Amino acid sequence: IFLIGGMIGSLVGAWVADTVGRRGAMVVGGIIALISAIMFITCKPMNSVEIMLLGRLLAGLSGGLVTAVMPMYLTELAPVSLRGATGTFCPLGLCLGVLIGQIMGLPFILGHEGAWNYLLGFYAVLILISGMALPWLPESPKYLYTIRGLRQRAIKELSRLRNLPGEFVCGELEEKEDVSADGWSVLKLICSKPLRIHLALVCALQAGQQFSGINAVFYYSVNIFKSAGLTESNAQFASLGAGAINFVVALLMIPVINKYPRRTLAIGSCVTATTCLVLLSFTINYMNSYTWMPYLSIVAVLSYVFCYGVGLGPIPYFIGAELFDLGPRPFAMALGSVSNWTGN
Repeated sequence: IFLIGGMIGSLVGAWVADTVGRRGAMVVGGIIALISAIMFITCKPMNSVEIMLLGRLLAGLSGGLVTAVMPMYLTELAPVSLRGATGTFCPLGLCLGVLIGQIMGLPFILGHEGAWNYLLGFYAVLILISGMALPWLPESPKYLYTIRGLRQRAIKELSRLRNLPGEFVCGELEEKEDVSADGWSVLKLICSKPLRIHLALVCALQAGQQFSGINAVFYYSVNIFKSAGLTESNAQFASLGAGAINFVVALLMIPVINKYPRRTLAIGSCVTATTCLVLLSFTINYMNSYTWMPYLSIVAVLSYVFCYGVGLGPIPYFIGAELFDLGPRPFAMALGSVSNWTGN
């Protein structure tokens, strides 16, 4: 149900982003997420499975909407020299969210039978904290300039964002973007031969990220660590360590992402992550044959998380915003996000 909601949210993300703006779309996603969090928290005292399932659907709807819009929003705000680094903030936030979820899910915090509903709805705290920044968040100047035609407001927003006089930022709004932003749709994008390869690349990277096995590795990491002789408690902390590595690598990619070609990072990440998965499969198959094999499996898990974070983690989220002009961009990001949720 959560994944179905994510796919729906991704599909409507392009329409919402062009209707209420990039900033407005994230506000809509935040409101939906808050409603779902309230449902999670109240489903237990109300003894209602239906409310919990509806909460999961809305949580997926919010997640799909935000993951389709946020990378595009960040890319449109950033100057060209910082576009790649800024694009990594979306996967960085996801990694931080996973880590916080792992911490709050520890048995002595919220990971026990009496508090599971509060664990499910804890993300409402993060949404409220994010909401406090809304007064300072600008709307995408390029969206205002090209799609809405609000040129003076776009110049004002970009001038505030760059801390420069308006006459110095006009050129940035006019360059690089496809001025004919009207008339684009999902069907038109799919039928556009010049953009078909770009779209296939975006969808392949987004789906490939999920097919890479990252969710399965995190899901079974506790069992892998327990097989190495760790206690239940220590295995959970070791899994938390894997989440910490995931976050640290995402953090390190901010200054690194612009120093190497996207293609090099993506291919290198795929090759090394595949090698780690082959090693992990080998160690699991021969887990009981050698005493040192369980420890090698731990190394394989941690190495895989690192290799995944170098390319497969960040690049799929923002590559669509870099490959497409402003007109088809929301629809390309929406289809890429749908591919991501489908592969999930």
